[in-house]
Amino acid sequence: MRKWIVLAGLLALAACGDDSDRITAVDKSPAPETGAAAAVAKLDEAQRNGVLERAVRASGAACPTVAKSERTQVRPGVTGWKAQCDNGTAHLIEIQPDGNATVTSRTH
Repeated sequence: MRKWIVLAGLLALAACGDDSDRITAVDKSPAPETGAAAAVAKLDEAQRNGVLERAVRASGAACPTVAKSERTQVRPGVTGWKAQCDNGTAHLIEIQPDGNATVTSRTH
């Protein structure tokens, strides 16, 4: 009988938590683009590919020409570009509002 009373008391204490223990959903919708990122999004395909090509080359990766580019999620909540180069390499490019770019390259 004593075990049941102790168990009931422990369960009652466990139920008396504050709201900080609750898990809340995280909004993973893309943040709105601003600055240079918004400007690149407005370019036509040929101009955009040229900008992405320069960003890839500036990162040190080889990319003779960006043959194709498309919008993609480069990391959770961040939209950027996937650039496919004519030498078979692919790169994820996140353009910061200040014009700097973060390039993640894949060679296979």
